[in-house]
Amino acid sequence: MPDNIYLVFSTPPAEIAMDAFDRWYEQHVRDILTVEGFRAARRFHFDVIRGDSSPAGYAHLSLYVIDGDAREAMARLAAATQSGQVPIPEWFERGRWASFHADALEGPIDLDALEHCYMVFSRPPEGMALEDFSEWYATHARENCTATGFEEVWRYLLEPDRIDELSPPRVQHAALYEVHGELAELRAALKEAADAGRVGFPDWFDQILFVSLDARAVSETLAGVGA
Repeated sequence: MPDNIYLVFSTPPAEIAMDAFDRWYEQHVRDILTVEGFRAARRFHFDVIRGDSSPAGYAHLSLYVIDGDAREAMARLAAATQSGQVPIPEWFERGRWASFHADALEGPIDLDALEHCYMVFSRPPEGMALEDFSEWYATHARENCTATGFEEVWRYLLEPDRIDELSPPRVQHAALYEVHGELAELRAALKEAADAGRVGFPDWFDQILFVSLDARAVSETLAGVGA
């Protein structure tokens, strides 16, 4: 069965160093995984390769695998936060946060495989239905996986949850690729696949809004208490 996921992008406030933020977040994830519905999680740092819309502009990603409806899990998390089961530091609201419900189109996702993940967030051209775009992307993603270093892909439809007013989200679709190799090698492999005709591009391709991230895991996969 496909797994829905929940994506939280963040940047700490200026007074919190990134290594301190990472140490806090490692425990924060463990606290969240005590809440029913949160099955597993992994954390990432990333570089922005293309685009300046959200989720570009952040420093950290936590990715949660959800059992059942992510919105119900988030309601339980809100209650756990209110009760102190998931403590929140006083500087929390001074950070920048953006999050997305991600409803699976295929799966299940393998977090253990995502040591290196190429993440492509996108929005269809103006006037194109998201359903039609997703159908095209299903083929496009598999074509990309013919390129050397691209091993697997998981796709999602996105719904913004927490919105950063400094960078309102526009993306509606995500493709998360398990990759192996350096970024320059991966991009060269994609070009080779396109030149060989294994990856095709419709005439409206340049009208797609893209945000691409080169993400590396900075934690192991952690399992929820009920997993």
